[in-house]
Amino acid sequence: MPGVRLFRKSDQDLVPGASGAAVQGLVNTSFSTRLGAGIGVFRDCEMEWTVTYDEVLFILEGEFRLKTRDGTFHAGPGDTLWIPEGTWLVYTATAPVTFFYAVAPVDRSPSTQIARAHPTAPPDP
Repeated sequence: MPGVRLFRKSDQDLVPGASGAAVQGLVNTSFSTRLGAGIGVFRDCEMEWTVTYDEVLFILEGEFRLKTRDGTFHAGPGDTLWIPEGTWLVYTATAPVTFFYAVAPVDRSPSTQIARAHPTAPPDP
């Protein structure tokens, strides 16, 4: 099992493409067997999905909407959403929103189930 990893913001490509989304599963199956996590940016997009994992979203910047069968949740900077496995939802961002997410188990999320190497920074000397 590898040790601590530091992912620098400057090493991440978080410019949304044609879909309006950029998501990087930084903590993925390349070194974690349980937890997945990453950073994402949504801009002018709407994505319907049923989550196959437990998910936590922490909104860093922007305004985010999460529509579920229970209603719509509006989240802004500093807000956290807990989304249990099996939840049908629609992620919506009408302007740029940056978020951190964590999922478990790691191998059920499209962004974390594939082993990918991302640049990491060494510890301070």
